[in-house]
Amino acid sequence: MGVKEQLTEPWGLVAAGVLGGMGGAVAAALAPAGLLVGVPVGLAVAGAVYGIRVGLGALTDRGGGSSRAIDAAPPPNLPTPPRGSDAERFLRRAEAAVRTLRRQTDGTGDPILQGQVSEVDDSAAGALGDLARFAGQVTLIEQTASRINTQGLRQEYNQIQRSLSGLAPGPLRDERERARRAVADQLDVGQRLREAREMLLARMQSAVLGLEGLVARMAELVALHATTVGGAPLTASKVAELTNDLEGLRAGLAEAERLSRSALGGGDVPGPQPLRSP
Repeated sequence: MGVKEQLTEPWGLVAAGVLGGMGGAVAAALAPAGLLVGVPVGLAVAGAVYGIRVGLGALTDRGGGSSRAIDAAPPPNLPTPPRGSDAERFLRRAEAAVRTLRRQTDGTGDPILQGQVSEVDDSAAGALGDLARFAGQVTLIEQTASRINTQGLRQEYNQIQRSLSGLAPGPLRDERERARRAVADQLDVGQRLREAREMLLARMQSAVLGLEGLVARMAELVALHATTVGGAPLTASKVAELTNDLEGLRAGLAEAERLSRSALGGGDVPGPQPLRSP
């Protein structure tokens, strides 16, 4: 919570009003001038309390938030997704979901519930780290694919293909067939890059939707815990479900990453395979 949020935090306003009123009442009762002294004193006390509350709150959040900072940047060996790209938008949505989830976790005010949901919070942060890596991988793939002139290669492939029509066996035909294979190999690389990008983006979208759904389910869990007498076992069961779902989400991300690497390496993966001709 930043300074702006601290300024509008209701409990700070309430505390300032109550203490200011008490200070003003005491001053009015003790001073001969009564309210003429009590009102300014009350306002001064309220202002001081409010200022101290805002300052301490901001400092506490700044100090306590550093160890729980949300880092959604790709690792140093991967590029940062450009603003407005699909990968960047998915990553920002995931970051917002995890930030909301963290506020829900920290704002429960129940140490028992906080202990139960801490693992969910850690798993969600881990999933965000996975998605940051995915965003960097997608960006790297896009940068690499942009260097392959697919349209020009297809035109060159068709031109070589036409030149081979009716060409008698011999050294010239051998050279042109080698050229055709070289062009086809580049087209295959471009297709594998496109397939890997689509696979990673599809998995990112699925994971982001899972995190956003987790936020709603966490809100439901907090409400259930607050309104159910003796509901700790039920809450623990719900927390276990959320944790298992997060583990499944991260396993899905790992599998998508494995498949994309296999596709880039030309390995056999489920789904359509690269074609040798355009």
